[in-house]
Amino acid sequence: MLLEQKEILNTEGTVEYIESIYDSQNVLSTMYFPNTKEIYITFNQGKTYSYGNITEELFKKLQSAESQGKFVKAEIISKSKEFPYRKEFKLYQSELNEFIKRVTLKRIEKDIL
Repeated sequence: MLLEQKEILNTEGTVEYIESIYDSQNVLSTMYFPNTKEIYITFNQGKTYSYGNITEELFKKLQSAESQGKFVKAEIISKSKEFPYRKEFKLYQSELNEFIKRVTLKRIEKDIL
């Protein structure tokens, strides 16, 4: 489930990228760059991969999917010829802990509201 989304604007006032965090067993966060159609997906173990040729429509389907992990596996990872990928980096444990804390706080906020 999508917990939070932030649009980061460039100096011209258009969207540079969209950062999202999820309440998901597999996907922790995404950063989507609409101009280059590239997405960075950080998984719950802290590994981050980039995928190319991701349309805005596909990104929106990912955000609204019942399970982001299942969606990524079925619609992006399994189609590696269509969506080329690259392993980018792995978060340090302290960075991963901060993300997990953020997700937990957002989850609590949603439950309260």
